[in-house]
Amino acid sequence: MFWIGLLLIASGIFLLVYGGKLFRFALAVGFFVLGFSVALWLLSSQPTSVRLMISFVVGGVLALVGYLLVKMALHLAGGLLGVVAAMLILSLLPFALPPFLVVILLLAGAGVVGFFGSRLGDWVIILATTLAGAYAIILGLIRIFPTAVGVTADYISAQIPFTGPAISVFLILFAVGALAQLEIRRVRGRYVNLK
Repeated sequence: MFWIGLLLIASGIFLLVYGGKLFRFALAVGFFVLGFSVALWLLSSQPTSVRLMISFVVGGVLALVGYLLVKMALHLAGGLLGVVAAMLILSLLPFALPPFLVVILLLAGAGVVGFFGSRLGDWVIILATTLAGAYAIILGLIRIFPTAVGVTADYISAQIPFTGPAISVFLILFAVGALAQLEIRRVRGRYVNLK
């Protein structure tokens, strides 16, 4: 699972650094990370090879959808933001919810924030890509260094564990990514080229 951690960390760094500049690709990477991590978690009772294969397929399909539907960029970024925000809120709960309820809440988060994504303008892109990037990096670090974030080596979840190190690193990455993208936006003028 070491290489999966590296893949998630690389995806997260790409989202944090190039989230606004290469938004079409960032949207594809963000949807891949979410599809991969949620499918990997939902299929936790399956053998590892089956889980990985199906997770890569689900992540790839969502990445393709995100890449091809760039005309709906603000709504898709809002959906990405809604799913990651819902995952974070679910991570903060002191109890575990049944998987079907988690999926319903993730879809609700994607639908509500996705619907209002165009009203947030470029801010939804900054928030979605930095939140998804920080989320991917934390998931990758959990796969590589589980004891450093206070979980066991067999931790299988799409949620960030509510431990001091995990939340602290997540917040730092989110802040650095958001500030970097705001600076890129200030320096370059218009933020996203949707053509």
